[in-house]
Amino acid sequence: MIRKFGYHHFLLALLPVMLIWIDNVNEIPIEDIVIPLFLSLTIVFIPWIVLTFFIGQKKSAVIISTLIIILMIFAYTRLILGHHEIVDIQFIAKNLILIPIFSLTTIFIVFKILRQEFSSNITQIANVMSIAVVCLIIFQVGLFYNEETYFDQAQELLDVPLFEIYNLEQTPNVYLLLLDAYSGNITLKNDFNFDNSEFYRQLEGRGFFVQKDSFSNYPNTALSMPSIMNMNYLDFISELPEKKFNDLRVVQKLDNQNKVMEVFKSAGYDIYSFHGNFGRSDLVTENFCKYDFNLNPELIYEIINHYVSISDIREKLFEQQVYDVILCALNTTRDFENTTEKPFYMHMHVILPHQPFLFDSEGNKIKDVYKLDRFDSELKDSYLQQLIFANKKTLEIIDSIQQRNSNDVIILMSDHGGRFDVNWIEPSEMDYFRGLENLNALYFPGKESDIPNSIATVNTFRIFFNMYFDTNYDILDEKMFWYEPETPFIQKDVTELIKNSSLRK
Repeated sequence: MIRKFGYHHFLLALLPVMLIWIDNVNEIPIEDIVIPLFLSLTIVFIPWIVLTFFIGQKKSAVIISTLIIILMIFAYTRLILGHHEIVDIQFIAKNLILIPIFSLTTIFIVFKILRQEFSSNITQIANVMSIAVVCLIIFQVGLFYNEETYFDQAQELLDVPLFEIYNLEQTPNVYLLLLDAYSGNITLKNDFNFDNSEFYRQLEGRGFFVQKDSFSNYPNTALSMPSIMNMNYLDFISELPEKKFNDLRVVQKLDNQNKVMEVFKSAGYDIYSFHGNFGRSDLVTENFCKYDFNLNPELIYEIINHYVSISDIREKLFEQQVYDVILCALNTTRDFENTTEKPFYMHMHVILPHQPFLFDSEGNKIKDVYKLDRFDSELKDSYLQQLIFANKKTLEIIDSIQQRNSNDVIILMSDHGGRFDVNWIEPSEMDYFRGLENLNALYFPGKESDIPNSIATVNTFRIFFNMYFDTNYDILDEKMFWYEPETPFIQKDVTELIKNSSLRK
């Protein structure tokens, strides 16, 4: 009886999520796909029950399996054509062309299925084939996870000591306001014809030291944030035995169990954060503004943008929640009231002005301007609108913090630049600025005269701890590294090129 039962559609329902996952297995933890897989099964189960009532179990299973396969073919056809180097071929990827073609094909195939009679052998073959496909993916993932991450060796190579902290009589509350993909002044002027100097003047008027010529150490969050939060460069990763050039599990764990939070924890601080990897860290006291079911927003974003081509549906499934979560993070930081006597560290990392583009310059909700290439130059205006909103909201947050307690420390920075029009493989001088030029501003009340004229992002917390906790962290030489996103540990040192660039004059 079991052999006659068609369950192939349930196995195939796992594929849309699993294919996204296996393409990003080096970045997405296995626990992040459990709920998306369950939701996929639920989405398939409900129409299968309804169809079974009308046309029987066998045909309903075949129809649903067929629809899943067509959906995946549609998604990857759209993806391949949309990234084609010939513009005329990119046009074919538009919904106006693809949806009618696939809709008519689907109707024809479903009509043929309804007119056919299926034997138990067909069901068994479909079951076996679906098992084979799913097992192949599981086998490939298993090979990846079978390799060690060498986290303990990475901790040793990281070589960041935890100093004993004795003088904690006047420990300030500390806010990290991190705006993802916020570009520096040179990039904004050259690529956007936008002068951001007024925002910098407003920060200076609030007591900030603003580094006008600042660069992140890496051009992507995956390495930039672990570097900032561990106060060190990550070039030692390539020294780990048999380390793959795209396996980010080590740096993800370094980010999750980072040295900065360890220092704050050892100093008796409460640590507050917002959605994301830190939600799994035992260093964090409380995690605010979570996504529904605590889903990984990057994974959901990839799944929806792969398989949902209609903007109205994407907006209902995903965009409104991202909009609400970002506003929640901004407003929670602005209005935060400490209910304990312990000092706290607030880690606010928001996807702003980073895509998706859901805010106009006043913060109103708009539809995301979707492009298959998220670094497409046509998205620049949307990015600029979000950056202007980020400026307004950041000043609002700073004013609120300083009104509550003018002695609170505020670190305002971005993890990298906006990266529009970047050629990752053969970068120009301007590409390095697009990827690495960032925002960096510090409010260290009572310590203004001690702030160095130039601060590498990797040194930000080293300088803070030395000033306020009397630690003795060495100040590292500034370095900037470039790499292709697919191979983050094959790096090129571009420090001298950027320092001597004519664009800085």
